[in-house]
Amino acid sequence: MKPALNSKPDLRQPSGVTGRSIVLALLLIPPNAYWSIHRGLIWGGPPATLSLFYNVVFTLFVLILLNKVIQIIFPKQALRPAEFVTVYTMLSLATAVGGFDTIQVLIQVLGHPFWFATPENEWRQLFWHHLPRWLTVDDMVVLEGYYRGESSFYTLTHIKGWARPVLGWTAFLTTMGFVMVCLNSLFRKQWTEHEKLTYPIIQLPIGMIKPADSGLFRSRILWLGFGIAGGLNMINSLHYIFPAVPEISFYAEITSLFDQKPWNAIGRVRLRLFPFAIGLAFFIPLDLSFSCWFFFLLWKGQNVLGSIAGWKSLPNFPYKEAQSSGSYLCIGVLTLWMSRSHLKSIVKSIFFRNHRIDSTEPMPYPIAVIGLIGGMSLLVILSYQAGMLIWMAVLFFGIFFLLSITVTRMRAELGHPAHELYWRGPDAIMLTSLGPKRLGMPTLSVISLFWGFTRAQRGHMMPHQLEGFKLASGTSSQPTGRLIWAMMLATIVGAFVSFWILLDTSYRMGALRARWGGESLQRLENWISHPTSTDIPGTVFMMIGFLLTLVLMVMRLRWIWLPFHPVAYPFGNSFTLQWLWFSFFISWLAKWLILKHGGLGMFRRLTPLFLGLILGEFVIGGGWTIIGLIMQIPVYVFWH
Repeated sequence: MKPALNSKPDLRQPSGVTGRSIVLALLLIPPNAYWSIHRGLIWGGPPATLSLFYNVVFTLFVLILLNKVIQIIFPKQALRPAEFVTVYTMLSLATAVGGFDTIQVLIQVLGHPFWFATPENEWRQLFWHHLPRWLTVDDMVVLEGYYRGESSFYTLTHIKGWARPVLGWTAFLTTMGFVMVCLNSLFRKQWTEHEKLTYPIIQLPIGMIKPADSGLFRSRILWLGFGIAGGLNMINSLHYIFPAVPEISFYAEITSLFDQKPWNAIGRVRLRLFPFAIGLAFFIPLDLSFSCWFFFLLWKGQNVLGSIAGWKSLPNFPYKEAQSSGSYLCIGVLTLWMSRSHLKSIVKSIFFRNHRIDSTEPMPYPIAVIGLIGGMSLLVILSYQAGMLIWMAVLFFGIFFLLSITVTRMRAELGHPAHELYWRGPDAIMLTSLGPKRLGMPTLSVISLFWGFTRAQRGHMMPHQLEGFKLASGTSSQPTGRLIWAMMLATIVGAFVSFWILLDTSYRMGALRARWGGESLQRLENWISHPTSTDIPGTVFMMIGFLLTLVLMVMRLRWIWLPFHPVAYPFGNSFTLQWLWFSFFISWLAKWLILKHGGLGMFRRLTPLFLGLILGEFVIGGGWTIIGLIMQIPVYVFWH
């Protein structure tokens, strides 16, 4: 029952990028954006912090059920599987661009330096003159209603005050999305056809989208998994509203067991079971799922080792962010190195006629290369206009897109339930290796505004684009070039709708999570007030992370039986894995036992069970979050 992601498409099936699929997706973007923003910023349980967005899976599930009714009444009007791919991809991208770590953070930065400036913090003198007014809001009349609430966004003054920065940032994010499409067009064949990466994240969507006669929903084992996860969510949701209903909790914190030195340096250790995480981890290669929980424990061991050796005197030991940054950079460099033959053939095909290669890419290679250069140039120009030095803007976006390639590659291979680069982005890498003093105040001021897409990068657009291409190639024989236009349209509309919902809500209720703007601006204040040079220990640990990842990769290539996968190393110290590591362990153990005692046949028979765990949690748990939004009450949320 495992979805056949690598099967050849039906040659009789047309492209799914139809007018009605695009219109349907555009109609669904506003309610999904409202769902994502209000769950993330007001009620808790933000869908855009996971790799697989539960709001989009829920929407797809409902659409498929409605489509089955249409198939009975009006069979010719029913949506085709390829059209579901278009809807799913557009909703995923719209959710990503307006997500918890993109526009929801970005908007908090735009007015913060002006509204919260005081004589004591001296922000007016420190950096007001370095902030580009076309990307910020400095009108106090406009900002008063935004931060205090009990007002309306729908006045001419408020709309005019926000129009220019909203347009500017929408153009900025759309350009970034276009560069990512170009990169995906260049790497898709290498990752999908040559290396045959497994794309664990889209196992559930492709199974749901398959035709009814061979689809996932015909499996009874699926509904068993659905009932287990959905039943647990239903019981806990009822307990949240009616405490007399018993709660079924799978959470324990064992930190208190380590209260003696040096073990008390281990930090918090949580045991928590998430059915959806168990389901997602089941589709990760066995060595990768093992590596995730193993490296989580290894990072904890570094804390203990530091306590034993007396290294805790170093202020940030074991420099988790720096080590992770170096590891992510190494994975990106290794990705480029492993793709060198493919990239070389692309270059030859562009410049030499006798080296033409057969390409069915979503974007022809010459256009992808021109688009990549043009898009990068436009981002550098916009950053230069905002105040950055050109060479620093080139360096910043070079690192940013290298990390984007890393995240996308890791998603396609590992299938992270969430990928989190908090304080591991291009700004952190530049500040650690160069220091605020060398970057200068204008560049630092502009970098502080980029907090909306450098803070954590959990809602990253590039992996969703690549997964959309993969889904499309499994349901349509035609090139997916038209899907690019649908993606870019979803990005633009998703950005505008997200800004609109955030502004409408904030003017009524007051700014949501205004402290996120303070995160970025307080860093800027510290950089300018206390400029430092290169962080030597941080740079050294960044190099250690890079070299350790390189060694792990070399060892893996030489001894293929080693279970330690370098891709999981930087993921091991993330906040997300603090919650998910035990679920990964349980899933790894279950998969190991199934393969050892039941073989590949049993693995295939039980695959729908684990897909059902994801679907049940997302549908029932996601459904309760909708009930909470409609009734404006707090409800049980399956994801923290």
